[in-house]
Amino acid sequence: MLSSLSGCLGGEDADKDGLPDDIERQGWDVHVTYPGDSTTTTIHVTSGTHKKDTDGDGLNDYEEWSSLNGYITNPREKDTDKDGLSDYEEIMTFGTDPLHWADDYDKDNGWWKGDYEEIEYYQSRGIDNDTIRSFLKNPDVDGDGVKDGSDIDPLSDLKIKIKIKGIKITSSMDDPDNKIETVFNMSTDGDSKASNVFLIPVGLNFSINLVWSLDLNDEGIPGGNNSVSLTVIDEDTSFTERKPLDEIPGQGDGFAEMDFVKINGNKSFVNNNFDISTDCKSYHLVGEDAEIWFEIDDDSISP
Repeated sequence: MLSSLSGCLGGEDADKDGLPDDIERQGWDVHVTYPGDSTTTTIHVTSGTHKKDTDGDGLNDYEEWSSLNGYITNPREKDTDKDGLSDYEEIMTFGTDPLHWADDYDKDNGWWKGDYEEIEYYQSRGIDNDTIRSFLKNPDVDGDGVKDGSDIDPLSDLKIKIKIKGIKITSSMDDPDNKIETVFNMSTDGDSKASNVFLIPVGLNFSINLVWSLDLNDEGIPGGNNSVSLTVIDEDTSFTERKPLDEIPGQGDGFAEMDFVKINGNKSFVNNNFDISTDCKSYHLVGEDAEIWFEIDDDSISP
């Protein structure tokens, strides 16, 4: 095929690449959009007359000039649009545009733009190039249901494990028997868990062995944060601690009352900027009503 086309084009072809030497010397224009640009740049390129594939990218010079594969590319640059994928990979492997950096093979771009920024992200995480190329074909690498470009961490289905070790309640919480019916509630922006009732005497270091695994919300800017909270509740369950029907006319209901046990200053433990890379650690909080010991560990699942 190339020999017949070369004959049609005419002229000497020293390297037998199908492209006459005159055209290789004179060159041609390439219209390319580089990383970060929204406008197209026109560059003039030439190719070598004694090498069939001047840049060694797997496309011969004739293919780069002729638009035989749909694009006119730079025969002296393996990666014409400088997006991290060679022209050969874009045309022959991924079917993406070798002339525009923001093309996105698996259509997973959200916060990042195209394959270029996706490659940059994975390289920053120390992923090897062969693995990155496989990731570019998969819109949800960690399989958590969130497309990679809109995932806080595209490489992990984010989860945490909380271990509540102990609590010392220092306030009577107005309970006449000084035994607090305590419920622990752990919440994230993707999950929540609640314990059974613990009957905890006031003033005693009370050991607990509560372990929960909770999902985090994976959707957000890559590298972003989550919300995590731990709430301790005094749930009055004995009849004498319930709100009597006649205590407040029209408001008494006879059901158990719920009071928040203040474990962190004057409130529950709340972290709306929870960073799984730095905030997984041991905690000892002292509040108005109690002090508590717990730890949070990274329990994420990676592919």
